[in-house]
Amino acid sequence: MKKGLKLSLFAMILAAPFGTVFAQDYDYHPALSDNFILSVGAFKSDSAFTIGAEGSESDEEGNDIDFGDSVGVDESNTLLNAQLRWKFGKNRKWSLWGQYFSNNATGDATLKKDVKFQGVTFREGTFVEAGVKVTIYRAFLGRSFVKNEQHDFGVGAGIHNLDISSFIGGEVLIDDETTGYLREDASGSQILPNIGAWYNFSPAKRWIVHGRVDWISANIGDYDGTMWNFNAGVGIQAWQHVGFDLSYQYFNIDLIVDKTTWQGRVDMRYSGPVVAMTVNW
Repeated sequence: MKKGLKLSLFAMILAAPFGTVFAQDYDYHPALSDNFILSVGAFKSDSAFTIGAEGSESDEEGNDIDFGDSVGVDESNTLLNAQLRWKFGKNRKWSLWGQYFSNNATGDATLKKDVKFQGVTFREGTFVEAGVKVTIYRAFLGRSFVKNEQHDFGVGAGIHNLDISSFIGGEVLIDDETTGYLREDASGSQILPNIGAWYNFSPAKRWIVHGRVDWISANIGDYDGTMWNFNAGVGIQAWQHVGFDLSYQYFNIDLIVDKTTWQGRVDMRYSGPVVAMTVNW
C-alpha cells in the first residue's frame, strides 16, 4: 500500500509540470512571446582545419596544412554551445543575442611528407604533435519587422570575436642531425562585424521552427576574408519554462592573415547537430 502510494505521488510530481504547460494562456510556442530565451547544448561537430603560417614574407606560399590529415588533429569534437536572446523595446521588436562556443583539438602523427610551419620544416618520418584552439563570442543586435504570436522575422548587425591559436611541435632534422624538440605557434584575435537575419515560426502550441544566418566578407585589420555562421532547427516545449531543441550548426571562416607574428591563411569549418535544453521566461 505504502509502495503504491509513493509511486502515485511520484507520478503526480512528474505529471504536474506538463499539466502546467497545457494550462498556459498562449496558442503558440512561448519563445515567440517571452522576453528571454537561453539555450545550452552539446554541439557534435565534424570539423576541418587548414592553416598556413609562412614565417616571413620571403617564405614561399602554398604551405597550407590540413591539420587533420597531415598532423593528426582530431576533427570530431563535442563542444559546448550556448546562446541567449533578450527581447526589449516597444512590442519587444528589438533583440540582443549572444552566442559562445569553444574548441581545443589536439593530435599527433608520424609525418608522411615534409611539413613547413612558421619557417620551420618538420621532416617526413618524424613524430609531431599539434593542436588548434578556437573560441568564438558572438553579439548581435536586431529588429523584428514581422512579429506576431506565430511569426518572427528580423534583420540586424553584430560582431564575432575570434580567438585562434595553433601549434606544431616535434623533432627537427637538419642534414640528418636532430636539433631536438621544437614547437612553433601561430595565433591571433580579431573582432569581425557582420550582418544577419532570422526567422522563427510556431506551427502549434508546443513547437517552433527556427533559423538564422550571419555573414561578412571584408578586409579588417590584419585579416581579409569571409565568415558564415548558420543555425536551423526545431524545438518543443516540455514544461512551462523549459524545452528541448535539435538544430544544425554551421560555422566557417576563410581568412588571409597578415600579422608580424603570423603570415598565412586559416580556413576552418565546424558543422553538425546541436542538442540543447532551452529556458524561457
